[in-house]
Amino acid sequence: MSIIEKKRLSTGFVRAAGYADKLRRTLLAQNKGVVAPNETIRVAALINMKLFDVLRENNVDKGDVVRIMFDYDILDDGGKKTIKPHWNTFTIEIYKSAGIIEGIEPPEETEVATGTGEWRELNYDDDIFGKLKLKAEEVIRTQNGYSIKGPNFEAEVIGKEKIRIKYTGPAEKASEFFAEIMGL
Repeated sequence: MSIIEKKRLSTGFVRAAGYADKLRRTLLAQNKGVVAPNETIRVAALINMKLFDVLRENNVDKGDVVRIMFDYDILDDGGKKTIKPHWNTFTIEIYKSAGIIEGIEPPEETEVATGTGEWRELNYDDDIFGKLKLKAEEVIRTQNGYSIKGPNFEAEVIGKEKIRIKYTGPAEKASEFFAEIMGL
């Protein structure tokens, strides 16, 4: 018997319930045209029987995700090619479910001003305040916060609670202005 080739198989991430099919298909694909399909299927069945016991002994549930990796040799045994797995190289990574997330709330609809002269009230946000200051021509500190005036907007920052913005530029640019300010 002589070694023709050394290979490594990795199933990729797969549910434990489907590892046997994935391992068989991957082994067949790696050895197509090299090893006879019936020999490949025989070795895959042998491996899968052993892995089934190992997974059961380690309390792996059908819904868990596994990745199986191992090295193997392709041997020439008097003209017949066979597969010899290296059992000491087998690695099984197991990923348990951390739970199920259900009932996700839809995102809040963001109101975009439809034109000029409409006041829009937002919760205070440092990023929005910073963007307004960068666009501003005038920033005045008031008793309750700031009054900000830019070439196409007016804004009031009320403490660290609210920001009121009135867009005064062209109506067709209002959505773009608010999207930029809000980081959308």
